Amino acid sequence: MSEQKGIMVCVTGQRSCERLIMHGLKRSTEDGEKRPLFIVHSVLNGQRFMNSRDEADAIDYLFTCAQYAGAELTILRCDNVEQSLADFAHEHDVGLIVLGAPGEKGEHNGRFGRSLKELLPEIEFDVR
Repeated sequence: MSEQKGIMVCVTGQRSCERLIMHGLKRSTEDGEKRPLFIVHSVLNGQRFMNSRDEADAIDYLFTCAQYAGAELTILRCDNVEQSLADFAHEHDVGLIVLGAPGEKGEHNGRFGRSLKELLPEIEFDVR
């Protein structure tokens, strides 16, 4: 039996990230075997970890969602979000990345996804 590549779910501080985590959980078990599941939030140095006034509550919420999914939650602080996520994906042998789809004001998110895909052409992306 060969070891399966992991699944990385990229999240933000928004409560809607729970749906991404649950989708990652579904994808991690679709072959009948549990693939490693990583929940990752990356933030630029000097910025708040979450988009919430109560960062502790937001982090606790993400941790609870990750724990429910049997996943590891990692919060990265970096100078380049896309590069830090790409490095994490390589270090943890990730084969699939789950991302949220850009919203109405999603121009930044669209660039983010394209940039990440350019850094990781060998990895499958599931945009929700």
